[in-house]
Amino acid sequence: MRRLLVALAAALPLAALAQDTGPAEAPTGVALFASLGGGGELGLKDTVRDQKAGVFELEAGIGYDLAGGLVRPELAAALGLAPDSHLALRPGIRVALPDLPFQIRVALDAATSRGATGLDWRWLLLGVAGELRWTSVLGLYAEIDTGAPLSSRAGLPLLLRAGASFRF
Repeated sequence: MRRLLVALAAALPLAALAQDTGPAEAPTGVALFASLGGGGELGLKDTVRDQKAGVFELEAGIGYDLAGGLVRPELAAALGLAPDSHLALRPGIRVALPDLPFQIRVALDAATSRGATGLDWRWLLLGVAGELRWTSVLGLYAEIDTGAPLSSRAGLPLLLRAGASFRF
């Protein structure tokens, strides 16, 4: 985990240097993204301590760039493999910092984890991402998410994810 954080810290300044100075906005404004993430939940209540606190998931979503690509409402779905098999829906918004390769993400997480009978609110996620735009279509990003639990069965999330984004 420490090596991953050191690699991320070393790569983010390089991403700033590699930014394309041309137009960053794709013609239609549609953005697709997919990532692989992992992490854990801190501070689980005693009633769920016997369950694993690790999180491992695949996330995919769609968004629409507004205001020249500075704001992107998005909807993501995550397929979780830990702490149990689950599905999560994440409506949110992503705000890009002008002239920098960094983004701030805020999303709600509704999931079927830990024996929920349906989609139950699990987390309010806050994240910071660094994105390296290779072309106007393809970008690679790394993100750190944390937030607040919205359920008594959830702990404080700490997630690291890496993925790709495609703009059309």
